Formats: sequence, C-alpha cells, structure tokens
Amino acid sequence: MNDKEIYEFLLDENNEENLTMTDDFGSNFEMEELGLIPLHGVIYAVMDLVKINGKPVNEEEQGLVLLELDYDDESNEYFVSAIEDDDLFDEVIAAFEALPVEEK
Repeated sequence: MNDKEIYEFLLDENNEENLTMTDDFGSNFEMEELGLIPLHGVIYAVMDLVKINGKPVNEEEQGLVLLELDYDDESNEYFVSAIEDDDLFDEVIAAFEALPVEEK
C-alpha cells in the first residue's frame, strides 16, 4: 500500500479490517486500529500490533504503534510515518486515553 491508500484506509469509518504494512526488509506487520487523534494539524492513528509475518505477536513484541497521517493540499501528497519521538508519542497516547470510552 502506498501512503495515500494507507491514509484513506485508516480514515474510512466503515473499514473494520486490520492494516498490514511491509517494512523495507520485507517483514509484514498487521495492526488493529484503536483510534484516531487529530493533533498539531495532522491525524495520528493509534494502532495495536497483532501479527508479524502472519504470526501473532508474543508478549515481548506487543505494543502500540502510532502513525502520523498528513496531507499536503498544495502538492496533493499524502504522508504516513511511524512516530518515534517519545514526547510526541506520550502526548498522543494521553490524548487517546482522554477520549470517552465507546459502548459496543
């Protein structure tokens, strides 16, 4: 998937499928979307890592992944990147945890 496809996939309210992304080394990471947080003019997707290369993650591999979803109106380009900055990660997680819990 390219950045535009990932961006649209995650913003599709009707989509209930997990997102699978491939890194530069060919490993596949399957993630469940937990929520979207608009902050600092971009959208952050809070993702739960569920599988690596088709195998369920073990306790050591478990964790949240934050994806920054950005769109540039001028160039009509989409950008998706993983958040690695600890302070930003903590800020987005705090905003996510402050959201009201939805009843299913």
